[in-house]
Amino acid sequence: MRDPLESLRGAEIEVVKPWFSPGMRVLEIGGGSGYQASILTAWESSVVSLDLPTRAPYLKQYYPVQHYDGVNIPFADQSFDLVFSSNVLEHVQCLSSLLTEMHRVLKPTGLAVHILPSPTWRLWTSLSHYGYLLKYLLSYLLKIQLPKPGPVAGAPSLHETLERRGPYHLAKRALFGGPHGEYSSALSELYYFSRKRWSHVFSESGFRIKQITETRLFYTGYLTFPNASLETRHRIAPFLGSACNIFLLQKA
Repeated sequence: MRDPLESLRGAEIEVVKPWFSPGMRVLEIGGGSGYQASILTAWESSVVSLDLPTRAPYLKQYYPVQHYDGVNIPFADQSFDLVFSSNVLEHVQCLSSLLTEMHRVLKPTGLAVHILPSPTWRLWTSLSHYGYLLKYLLSYLLKIQLPKPGPVAGAPSLHETLERRGPYHLAKRALFGGPHGEYSSALSELYYFSRKRWSHVFSESGFRIKQITETRLFYTGYLTFPNASLETRHRIAPFLGSACNIFLLQKA
């Protein structure tokens, strides 16, 4: 059975396909298993994929991913036609420095395409946290093995948190949930994931917003409705919101 996260990432990257051309030299930031890079290569793009060496190993590696330090991109100025990332920038600590590096390696007429979680995703993930917590408690009482939320959640399980951080932190997380990215709280991410905030961040790093659109897929960090088809998620999105926004940028 196909990994549900891979299905979502595959559907999301199809939305940005019109901005990729055969022969284009593409830099991917946060390549992970190389799954999306393998799709870009199938589109006849020449892809270099980068990620941190500290990332956990994947069961399957789809495309070679080079290591870097998370800030300094090891390529010359104006080396790439397009810089791409998917659900990555919200996890970057030195965001301004990395965006400056992206600007440096991008050609003057190049594009940057970033897929980022939306405030809608943050809201529904926070609400579904309590549903998952209830299922977790019931599974504990009934001695049922409950599958962990998928890697979309970007957070360890409650059991792992208890072992690592102690009961006080676990109680706090149970009540309020945790942040997804490099921010203080899940509540603050309603702002940090907004189009207005990202537009300001990109502008400060020398980029101009060419277009902002949506992936038109609904899902949460706990993979709510895990058996829902992509078609169903497309149909739900106009009512419950798209999980991600897409930012198309040019050098200012």
